[in-house]
Amino acid sequence: MADIEGLKRFSHLKERDRSPFFVGRDLYFDDIKMACAAVESLHQGECITSETRLFYGAPGAGKTSLLHEFEKRARCGELGTPKPYAINVHHARLNSEKDLIIEIAQHLDKAEVFRTIEQEQVGMGMNILNILKGSIQTSQILNPPEVTFSHLKALYNAAQHQPPILLCVDEIQNIKPAADEMLGLLHQGNHGLPIIPIYAGLGNSLNMLMSHGVSRPVSSYVHSVGALAKDDAQKCVSTMLKAFDVDCTNVDDDWPAILAECSDRWPQHLHNGMRALAKDLTRPDVNGVLRNVSLTNVSNIERAFRNEAYSWRISETIDKTKHLVAKVMQQVTAHPCGIDEVESIVLALDQQAPHDPALRSASLPEEMNASEYVNHMIHRGLLQKFTTGEINSVVTCPTPSFATYVMQRGGIDPEPQEDLQPSDLPEPIPFEDADPYKIP
Repeated sequence: MADIEGLKRFSHLKERDRSPFFVGRDLYFDDIKMACAAVESLHQGECITSETRLFYGAPGAGKTSLLHEFEKRARCGELGTPKPYAINVHHARLNSEKDLIIEIAQHLDKAEVFRTIEQEQVGMGMNILNILKGSIQTSQILNPPEVTFSHLKALYNAAQHQPPILLCVDEIQNIKPAADEMLGLLHQGNHGLPIIPIYAGLGNSLNMLMSHGVSRPVSSYVHSVGALAKDDAQKCVSTMLKAFDVDCTNVDDDWPAILAECSDRWPQHLHNGMRALAKDLTRPDVNGVLRNVSLTNVSNIERAFRNEAYSWRISETIDKTKHLVAKVMQQVTAHPCGIDEVESIVLALDQQAPHDPALRSASLPEEMNASEYVNHMIHRGLLQKFTTGEINSVVTCPTPSFATYVMQRGGIDPEPQEDLQPSDLPEPIPFEDADPYKIP
């Protein structure tokens, strides 16, 4: 008997909510295991090498889910022995050494740390120990004394085992200049602690980190997060059907293959396609039986979910310059090129716009130059910068259906894209004040 209530809860998730079904990305987990092993072996000698990791990609690529999966697998002992501490930290915490250290210390094995320090009376660690004790006894610490990495190191060294610390920071594109010193310190690893910084951010996050004083991480430690492999996308759908005990007997349609194909195997779209399927499975006349599901219903629901996701990405700037966006996307999707070439395309279109009526709304916004405009397109998920080596990179669109969407909005008729069912694109929903993709 299908879990109808579970299907309903899943279908009611928002498009930016994290999916409970995670598959694939095995290479990323192997890399983190390698980092943990390297730091664990070196920490005893107080020589910590830089093990900074960066996972970058367009909105909806699954970066946040990946960080949460690191945390989950660390707790389960799947990232090495001893189990590393995986700590998800808001990027704003990087602005203050005290805030970051207290955040890390809160996740340590308090019982063991308290017992060990009280026995050995490690002086430098007592400062942060008192803060931790106070945080347990009261809901808020008012004006706690200053703490430093030296305090944390003394406290950490007092523990009988010293596993690596996975410091996971999402939305790294929003870091502030105040974090420069902290980013450099974490990257260099000369604080004497086995911390592995793991950053997740948008397509230009590597350049942004480097602009904040972080030397270029080892190229093999920088990962582009994008579409799932075909088998993994289909496995994700199969996992969902099995989790909710859906009756999959005598089914004509290969739903795992259908949803994987129509979603471009893009995690956010796949998530929404699965939500659409779950919603149709809860209809009384379907009652959790897959063979009774309507392909048309699922298509329409999935299309609505997808357009809602795309509407979030159409900022006021993109809306006002929709012809410029469409022209840029047309050229980039046909001929992926470097970031400098994309900026040249924007400049050429901007200069041509006043003389060509067909290019209305193709002028750059007054407040932006070409570089800033291209970065804005990257932030909105229209473009993705893929690093192909130490220096070279290629800019393209990570999700073909999004390219189709913005080109059609800008008056360009792209080649038809295969989908569950053709339908006209509606106008985007009104702009929201609380835009989840807004970059300050």
